[in-house]
Amino acid sequence: MGESERSGRSVGSFIRDVRSVLRYFGRLEWTVVALVFVLTVAQVYLDLRIPEYMASITETLVNHGSTDLVMVDAWSMVKCALASLAMGMCITLLIGVVSSRYSMRLREIQFERVQGFSMEEMGRFSTYSLITRSTNDIKQIQDFIGISLESLMRAPVVCGLALFKISCSDLSWTAVTVVAVGLMLVLVGCILRRTIPGFRRVQRLTDGVNRVSAELIDGIRVIRAYNAEGFERGRFSEANGELTRNNLGVYRVMAFNVPFNALIRNSLTMAIYWVGAFTIAGTAGYEARLTLFSDMIVFATYSVMILNGFRTLTQMFNLMPRATVASQRIAEVIDTVPSIVGGPSHGDPAHDVAVSFRDVSFRYPGAGSDTLSGITFDVGRGETVAVIGSTGSGKTTLVNLIPRFYDATGGSVEVMGTPIGDLDLDALRGNIGFVSQDNSVLSGTVRSNVSYGSASSSDESVTDALRTARADTFVEDMGGLDSRIEERGRNLSGGQKQRISIARAVHKSPGIFVFDDSFSALDFRTDRDVRSALRERFPDATVIVVAQRIGTVIGSDRIVVLDGGRIAGIGTHDELMSSCTVYREIAESQIEGAE
Repeated sequence: MGESERSGRSVGSFIRDVRSVLRYFGRLEWTVVALVFVLTVAQVYLDLRIPEYMASITETLVNHGSTDLVMVDAWSMVKCALASLAMGMCITLLIGVVSSRYSMRLREIQFERVQGFSMEEMGRFSTYSLITRSTNDIKQIQDFIGISLESLMRAPVVCGLALFKISCSDLSWTAVTVVAVGLMLVLVGCILRRTIPGFRRVQRLTDGVNRVSAELIDGIRVIRAYNAEGFERGRFSEANGELTRNNLGVYRVMAFNVPFNALIRNSLTMAIYWVGAFTIAGTAGYEARLTLFSDMIVFATYSVMILNGFRTLTQMFNLMPRATVASQRIAEVIDTVPSIVGGPSHGDPAHDVAVSFRDVSFRYPGAGSDTLSGITFDVGRGETVAVIGSTGSGKTTLVNLIPRFYDATGGSVEVMGTPIGDLDLDALRGNIGFVSQDNSVLSGTVRSNVSYGSASSSDESVTDALRTARADTFVEDMGGLDSRIEERGRNLSGGQKQRISIARAVHKSPGIFVFDDSFSALDFRTDRDVRSALRERFPDATVIVVAQRIGTVIGSDRIVVLDGGRIAGIGTHDELMSSCTVYREIAESQIEGAE
């Protein structure tokens, strides 16, 4: 495929993508756009009147020599210039309002869409990519709208009105202008044919630099621990160097734009004056010559305004490739339909069976085999059930099905007596206190982390939650509820982050607690104390605990043993020690390790 074909496809793709994104233009934005168009026409009309006043002043000086009449035209010209200035400022302000409001709406739409994504959709878009799409990509669209909106309106109006005015003038001047316009179109076409594919490569390479930078920041501890700074420096230098080389290649082509544009404009002015000189020389009469000279100045001004309009359009098209890629990436997120949608039911929190698995199987997208298969068991209301198994046995996957982070690929999951697909997502997740394996804490204060997601909370409720999670002592040592927590809890230990996460679930006071290996960083005594405090405070709550340690699960009402994604045994500790080989091997290995 040739460069010209790629350019045509890029232009067509850009138009389609912009149309799909512009569907979010609101009534206010379209109203402002219409107002901008009216102001643009008025401003161009005033700009085109200024050369006419200049010609009138020249004729007045030649024919009358009266300074009073000259001042009348001069003041009119000043008023036109000031009115044009005021309209230009209004246009710029209104375009800024449109582009900013539109960017705000796109960010809101993207944010709402991402909020509804399941883990499957989140895995399809990487974290750094979603951040780039909601910041840099939208900024590209905002810049393009801010520049192109004015250019797309002003350039055609200027060219149309100016061409209309010069069409009534000398045909030789008109012919010279038409030739200059043709050369300008050839220049624009040549530049676009080379820069559109180049800018598309630049945008892709920019994503690559962002990816390397994000990995460098996220993995800085591992990089330093393994003395891999040199390796990462090489990766970044390679990505950065390729981006720089492509940028330079594009801007080398664009470097021809300004000087050749100026050459065409200056050549046009020279040609107009050259043709005008012969015309004036063949005209009899001093006053007729001066009038012709005045007309030549006005014509030259209009001609240059036409070429300047084409130059502005060229600048707009230089922004088009990046805006094309950005609009495609934004549309990908907005047009992605979440695979998990809530139903109408709110369930029955008092149902005897809190959670039920019926022949459940699950396979991750793109995986070659099931992670879970044939899972069947019930968790009664108020019961404590533990899930244990070797690494990779499917424990985390199993509990991720309860708040519906994923949907089972086979069988059914019921919560509060209702199939999980029929439950309203807010009702489902509002009744579950989920503590994930990574113990996520947010930058802010202890209070904001513990009360996260709650419409209202008091210091007493936050303190009670911290006390239940056995986190009140170290929080007091930090400085109280208003103590700062750094990004990702970098000023907290693993055990402290786990207890803050547990306190957050406790503060929610749900009917079902799900702890995904949330006690692993706690010592045995703290582990026992936290679980005892939970049972004492929420005697009727259902508790599902994923753990690796026998000491954490030994006191549970029932223990579910997973092995290779299947249930290897269900029962109490004593029952499993005598009937389940997998559980007995786990227990014996930990007892031997402790000894």
